[in-house]
Amino acid sequence: MFISFIIYTFFMSYTPGPNNLLALDGALRRGMKATIHFLLGIGLGFLTLSMLCLIFSEYMTIYFENFIFIIKLIGFFYLLYLAYSVFKHDDKDEKHRNTYRLRDGLYLQYMNPKTIVYVLTAIVTYVTTQNMNFFTSMNYTIVIALIGVSGAVTWAVMGLCFKKLLLKYNTAYKISMSACLVLLALMMVLE
Repeated sequence: MFISFIIYTFFMSYTPGPNNLLALDGALRRGMKATIHFLLGIGLGFLTLSMLCLIFSEYMTIYFENFIFIIKLIGFFYLLYLAYSVFKHDDKDEKHRNTYRLRDGLYLQYMNPKTIVYVLTAIVTYVTTQNMNFFTSMNYTIVIALIGVSGAVTWAVMGLCFKKLLLKYNTAYKISMSACLVLLALMMVLE
């Protein structure tokens, strides 16, 4: 069961989603040093969300459908806002504001339906259905957080690796990143 959990967690953490796309954009635009707080926020968000799901897993599964619907609506508008922000990004304004703060990474986890469904599914499927003690359950939540943030870090490193290419075609990059975020928002609402 643990191997299945690890495969599921890696798959969900490394596939494109708001965390990974914004980590890539942050590293590309601001560099890894300026994006590290955002990545720490993602990790902290994964950890706290995992712990909350572990604590409230039985209650949340009863009301899962209503909970997910509300999160989908909030997430839909938040992703549209992020898509607009990426599209309208102007490098001249960059010195005056930092859009990749720790709190932005943390908040993203609580408004990102992909993360919520991913974490809740992992906790309900692999942790609460097993007869595990509290210490083992907590270890699973820490693994979820570590693998989750590792996916975002990997995408941020990819942003650095492809920086020259992506900045050379900046307009096409901004359009494609914004389109991906809008597509994710639509897919999320229509599921």
